[in-house]
Amino acid sequence: MRTWTLQALHAVVVDGVYSNLYLKKHLQELNLKDQALATRIFYGTIQNYALCQSVWKQYVEDKKKVPKKIQILLSMSVYQLLFLERVPEYAIISEAVNIAKKISFKMSGLVNAVLRKVKAESIQWPQDPIERLAMETSVPAWLLKMWNVQYGQAYMEQMARSSNQILPIYVRRNALLVSKSEFEKDPQMKPYKDLYIYEGSQIFTHPYYKKGWVSVQDEGSLRIAQYVDAQKQDQILDVCAAPGTKTMAMAECMQQTGHIDCLDIHAHRVQLIENEMRRLHIENVCAHVQDACDLSAFGMYDKILCDVPCSGYGVLARKPDIKLRMQPSDMDTLIPVQKVILQSASAHVKENGILVYSTCTVNKKENEKQVEQFLKANENFELLEQNTIFPSEWTDGFYMAKLRRKG
Repeated sequence: MRTWTLQALHAVVVDGVYSNLYLKKHLQELNLKDQALATRIFYGTIQNYALCQSVWKQYVEDKKKVPKKIQILLSMSVYQLLFLERVPEYAIISEAVNIAKKISFKMSGLVNAVLRKVKAESIQWPQDPIERLAMETSVPAWLLKMWNVQYGQAYMEQMARSSNQILPIYVRRNALLVSKSEFEKDPQMKPYKDLYIYEGSQIFTHPYYKKGWVSVQDEGSLRIAQYVDAQKQDQILDVCAAPGTKTMAMAECMQQTGHIDCLDIHAHRVQLIENEMRRLHIENVCAHVQDACDLSAFGMYDKILCDVPCSGYGVLARKPDIKLRMQPSDMDTLIPVQKVILQSASAHVKENGILVYSTCTVNKKENEKQVEQFLKANENFELLEQNTIFPSEWTDGFYMAKLRRKG
């Protein structure tokens, strides 16, 4: 099981594979009894990768001579030593040494020595409070400092610590196909506000999923779809739609009436939307391969959703791989694109129509500031409401703003 987990981590850390897609494709290779622990080690190591690296590197003089796979093995073993209290420490170290022998026999001694020191000695924490929080949570100090300036210390700490939470699996019932009473016959589906918390293991193998009765959707993501307030007979445009989660939530509200055009720039991601349409038996959606920066081929709509590409700082718990690669310069690339998409979409809103701008990040430069600048440049729009959902032990973080084109 740990050899499989090492291969999975290598795919994410070195090859850049998305963690959720890797698990969806490969988790079934393990015995059912091993899947929960493997998933915990896999996600836990990614969430805490910077911390785990910092800990073992304290005991290695020449880090450059340690092969990448051994580095990952050390990090996943440190994660287990620090966080998995029910697994015996000797078993973690012994298993790591045996795996190391198969990778590089001469490195097995280093692995044994380093992990024994990790087990025996205390972690050396930085003195600076923000640097310490950065190490504890594996959230870079530059992001913590930005959050501190924008939202204050309390929210900074909440967001940093929530990035390592194991969030519930939220699911949405497809009201087109199944009644509430029929759906709730499965005791693993626990009602939670407008959603359900799924208490089983693999939702993608559940009979409800295969029948199209259920979709995975976080609370904040559903709130964004609800902000659009899709009604029967509406004409709606979803400009950055893949994989289609919000599109399908809106379509289900419209009860096969009206029409939704949904777009993505990549053909393989448009295929994901079309797969969901078929699975959920949705008939009023049309998916297009289209760059949202150029919507000249499209007409006018009652409501438009701009769920733009963003830095993803609100979804670090669900998508911990973001932590492995995030850089301050990411914003410099994304903010101009967001601005162009919002401006492009606004030209297709009917008079008195609704334009919703949303992200899955917590960063005022991508959120409130973006909307402020748009409103200054477009006096024919007004802000009706906006809301930030901060990451917590229950949910990811999102931002949404509802704008109306004046009549």
